[in-house]
Amino acid sequence: MLQLTALLLIAQAQVPLALPPPRGYVNDFAGVLDAASVAHMEAVIAEVRQKTRGEIAVVTLADIGDRPAADVALEVGRRWGVGVKGEAGEPAKNLGVVVLLVPRKNHRPGTGQLFIATGRGAEGFLTDARVGRIRDAMSPYLASEDYGAGLARGVDRIAQAIAQESGVTLTGTAEPQGTREPAPFPIPITWIIVAVILLILVTRGRILLLPFRYGVGGGWGGSGG
Repeated sequence: MLQLTALLLIAQAQVPLALPPPRGYVNDFAGVLDAASVAHMEAVIAEVRQKTRGEIAVVTLADIGDRPAADVALEVGRRWGVGVKGEAGEPAKNLGVVVLLVPRKNHRPGTGQLFIATGRGAEGFLTDARVGRIRDAMSPYLASEDYGAGLARGVDRIAQAIAQESGVTLTGTAEPQGTREPAPFPIPITWIIVAVILLILVTRGRILLLPFRYGVGGGWGGSGG
């Protein structure tokens, strides 16, 4: 019985991800993106590809099961070949980024995740700290399930990072209509302090789970030739 269970677990672990072939730069397999945001991202990514040879792939998946989002994003990068396979030392070699979104769905386990994976050529300038700031810009939109606006904002910032590293100027990264960041409501500092104290008392110091989980990782293309 134990041997059968072990074999079943091994078989499950070896089942490949059911990943369709890419349709373009933006692949909305979950069907959650508006047409204007998709068109904006496609144009921005095409300009990045033309001017820097860097590549950005955006993919939404409705469900990834128990797979870690990091593993799925890296597998997308490998299987789709995101990033140019150039000669050693070439600036554009493995300059690829995968932005994976698993939309939140009825609080089901495995949903509500965003992961940004970088190829070897992007790791040096798209650091964890920089990607963290990109996620911060996206999070208000993702939390309100405005996925198109959130991904468009992230793609704009990733594109600008690649352009800056490559020494070029992009013309197509203006925000699409309807994706302007909501103006923050001014909150007195005293309220913030009181809220933090109450939060610590109520949760006894435990970290609360946010509506979305985020991550950054890289390295799928290091051995490409």
